[in-house]
Amino acid sequence: MNSVSAAEQSDASSLNPAMDVRPRYTLWQMALYFLKLGTIGFGGPVALVEYMRRDLVERREWIAEDDYKDGLALSQLAPGPLAAQLAIYLGFVHYRVIGAMPTGVAFVLPSFLMVIGLGWAYVRYGGDSGPSSSFWLGLARQWWMRSPGALSDTSA
Repeated sequence: MNSVSAAEQSDASSLNPAMDVRPRYTLWQMALYFLKLGTIGFGGPVALVEYMRRDLVERREWIAEDDYKDGLALSQLAPGPLAAQLAIYLGFVHYRVIGAMPTGVAFVLPSFLMVIGLGWAYVRYGGDSGPSSSFWLGLARQWWMRSPGALSDTSA
């Protein structure tokens, strides 16, 4: 029975070469990277995915190109947030479930806290009244004035 489990283990490690390679980073470093990216990353999921490739594959060389491509493909196939799923997968590559959890939480936590803070401010300051509604009214006015035909003379 031990020979069967040893064969299964060798098959599992041959399917994922990352299991055989000792990571060049600690789990703490990966979690801090995703906390920073989740906080200051800008540009939507496609831009965040490219930041991950550039930083983790090219610059730091923490993740192999093949592992990155596998994670990107799986993230695109699954429904849900592309960048968050890729972050979770990249944490999984070397540290398995123990790595996936902190990288996923670190990446999503800043956005979660921002939404909670904005929701609190919205409720605390009475919803959409006062300076906030003036801001949106001014923004709508600027958009209207710049739209085609807004300045044309319709009185004739």
